[in-house]
Amino acid sequence: MKAFRNFIKEDKTKVHLQDFLSHVSDELKLESLPQINLLNDKGYSLAHRSFGGYSPGAKSITVNTTDRHIVDVYRTLAHELVHYKQDVQGRLTPDNVAEAGATGSEFENEANTLAGIIMRNYAKRNPRIFESYHLGS
Repeated sequence: MKAFRNFIKEDKTKVHLQDFLSHVSDELKLESLPQINLLNDKGYSLAHRSFGGYSPGAKSITVNTTDRHIVDVYRTLAHELVHYKQDVQGRLTPDNVAEAGATGSEFENEANTLAGIIMRNYAKRNPRIFESYHLGS
């Protein structure tokens, strides 16, 4: 298996990622994207108890790719982009941002739901995404 940093350098994968981000932007009606950091770090998920996160202050998303299928990585990215949209809409505030990611919160449920819908719609257009693209460590 290829390390993600090598995998993402392939032209085909870059185009695929750009296509996915365009799809998410269209579905969420985003006018811009935050900074997106893709990590290949086994310790990240253990330390954060998550495969990704959105930082409202930095307007950035971090997604860990270690040993994950690209569909799973994209689903995490879509989830975090929903949180970005919530922030852009002014719905995430300093008063509620800490609880926004809590299991069962309105914000987390919305991110889970919309990420699932985004992935289903993307997979209908791109069924080959399920064929391969397991990201190695």
